[in-house]
Parts: sequence; C-alpha cells; structure tokens
Amino acid sequence: MGKILVKCAAKVNLCLEIVGRRIDGYHDLVSLMTAVGVWDELEFEPSDKFVLTDSSGQIIGEDNIIWRAALRFSELTQLPLNFAVKLKKSIPVQAGLGGGSSDGAAILIALRRIWKVRFPWRKLVPIASKVGADVPFFLVPTGAAIVEGIGDILTPVLIPKLWLVLAKPHDDMPTQLAFSLWDNQPVRIKTDPKSLVKALWERDFETIRKLTVNAFENVIANFVPSVTELKQRLMEAGAASALMSGSGTTVFGIFFDRKSAEKALELVKGLASWVRLTRAVRYSIVLEKVNEDDRHQLGLGGET
Repeated sequence: MGKILVKCAAKVNLCLEIVGRRIDGYHDLVSLMTAVGVWDELEFEPSDKFVLTDSSGQIIGEDNIIWRAALRFSELTQLPLNFAVKLKKSIPVQAGLGGGSSDGAAILIALRRIWKVRFPWRKLVPIASKVGADVPFFLVPTGAAIVEGIGDILTPVLIPKLWLVLAKPHDDMPTQLAFSLWDNQPVRIKTDPKSLVKALWERDFETIRKLTVNAFENVIANFVPSVTELKQRLMEAGAASALMSGSGTTVFGIFFDRKSAEKALELVKGLASWVRLTRAVRYSIVLEKVNEDDRHQLGLGGET
C-alpha cells in the first residue's frame, strides 16, 4: 500500500438555524456549511492491526471518532483494518470548526480508496451520520452544502471564492453543553441558505448580513463575551459579515479579497487565542500518496 496522507479540512457555518429538538433528543438544523483551508492530517501505513496514535506517538483510544468510523465501515464491508494511523491535529477542538467530524469522514474516504470499495459518497452518509452529526457534510464533492435534518440531508452547492479570518476566543464550548444551553433558552432565528448562496455570488452585502445568522451565537456570547467583541472588530475591519461558527466559540469574518482580510487579521490577533487567514475550499478531504521525496495526489473526498 505504501504511506498515504489524508488532509482533513475544517468547516464554518455560514448560517445556522435550529428548527427544534426532536423526541429522540437530537436537533433538526438548517445550515449552509463550507470547508475551509485549515487542515488536520491522517497518515496511513500498513500494519498487522489497527492502531491510532497522535503526532507524539501516544495511543488514542477506541472512543475516538476515527476509531468509531473505521470500525463501522469495517463491519459493513467485512474488510480488515490492517493499518497504523497517525493523527496530526491543527484544527482547534471545541471551537465550532468540525475538526473531529472531518477526521471521521476522512477515514471513511481513505478506507474507500485503500479497499477499492465502489461506494458513491451518498452511500457513506448513513455510516457517517451514526458517527457524528457533522461527519456527513465532509463527504460532499463540492466543499459546500446546504445541510438539514440532523446533518444527514445534504444538498451540495458551489459558492464563490471567499477569504475568511477565523478567531477563536480563549474559552472552549463543548457541543453538548451548547445544545443544553440552547434548550434552556431557545433562540429562534430564520435563515435561507439558498438565498444566501445567491447573495454570496452577487456580493449582495445587505442580504449576506441579513442571512448570516447563528441560533447559538447570543446564547454562547452570554458566557463568552469575546464572541461579540471579535464579531464587532471584524465588522469594523470591513467584513461582508461576521458570525460565530457552529456551537462556538470561533468567530469568522467573510471577505471577498485577501488584502482586506489580512488587515482584519491584525485587528483581532490580540483578542483571540488562535487566529487564521484562510479560504473556502472546494474539497473537504484530500488524499496523497507519500513517496520518500515527493507526494502526488491520489484522489479527493466526495468522489461520485
């Protein structure tokens, strides 16, 4: 097999509406999501058994989302997990950027390629949705999608080139706690992902600002005031819009040119524990074959 490197993108929610809590405890959502160029990496090598480690060589246990995704796919296909996988984290955790979910999707895409399983991406969605609500999104072939239900109803879309400034406050926010806070204080907002896609292509700033809303934002900002401050700074810096991603706490600004985004980055550096200037990307998962001195691209997540 040789060594294979899998790059796993982060995501942001360009809008996020919580429709309500279901009887089973899950929440129905409506969101427009896009992959962004901040990457975790998974490195695969042949092994006599499945081993997952972090970049320092520390063993990662079976409760990890990568383990759970790999086991489900192996059970479905009856194929052996004879790989050692090393995880290099660059996406902050508990930040609303989907790093764990991206890692879970990445191993599904990688195993599909390694095992030569002819599954279109939609056939992977039921497996992915059992692992985590955001995991199915990272399977789409366009890097952006309208996401509904509990994350399992996906409509791939194309969005224009966007520059994004990401800024994470010093505080984290576990996803389960965020939903619990929302359940105790439901914030009802309405958005329209299809109209937002159209507004982004047309650079209709008024509509963009109207539709880039997040039902979690005010709830989380009550506990993490820097969410509001970062948002204000990004808007003052000329962002087309700014909002919190997912269940937080990362705030991001949307820009249509790099120069404006670079200026905004300097204005928020002192207020955040982590900042990045990046772009929306067209592929959530990228596979590369690693030779001794070079790499070449094997394939991309979301293949049909």
